[in-house]
Amino acid sequence: MFLERLLVNVEMRYGRAYRRLAVRTVVACENDVDGYTTRAPAEVSGPVKAILGCRVETSADAVDLRFPKPLRKGERHEFVSLVCDDDLDGERRWINIDVDHHGIAPGVVDNEGKVKAGLNVSVTFDDHVPDACWWYTEQTECERVIRPPDGDRRLLEIRRGVVEHTFAGPCRPREQYGIAFSLMGQGSEHGR
Repeated sequence: MFLERLLVNVEMRYGRAYRRLAVRTVVACENDVDGYTTRAPAEVSGPVKAILGCRVETSADAVDLRFPKPLRKGERHEFVSLVCDDDLDGERRWINIDVDHHGIAPGVVDNEGKVKAGLNVSVTFDDHVPDACWWYTEQTECERVIRPPDGDRRLLEIRRGVVEHTFAGPCRPREQYGIAFSLMGQGSEHGR
């Protein structure tokens, strides 16, 4: 299947990804597509929960989000899932999206700011607001933590503890996209 739209909303608590809500609009690339296989991000220890338009079936290494009925080729379906992490021991420096399907459409935002297509990542911080945030595409873990220089187009504005980015281009299979940040007191990787 192909993702026409993926909205990922992450709530941070104490520098950790506490809650991750994903809204997906998929397009079936063949007949009889009956679900979406997902793996919770490595930094999250809690179970995946079905919120709307799907139900959860789990196995040892993955979670299947099953649709109410199988999709025919070209048919769209929107569904929502949630992962909450009760183990807040690991501090995060980024929110990462692994593209583990046929890709995500290029970003399209209407004149009211609503994301119509593509990947949008939104992060809400509690009192631990980062010094800086930036978006990244197709970078290694080492590359993504290097803060871009001042004035770089990848730097994001933090408004009232929230940062978000819609990726303009298509997101390719087997690649990673996301938002990285430097938290207060960690020092800056800028210039390295």
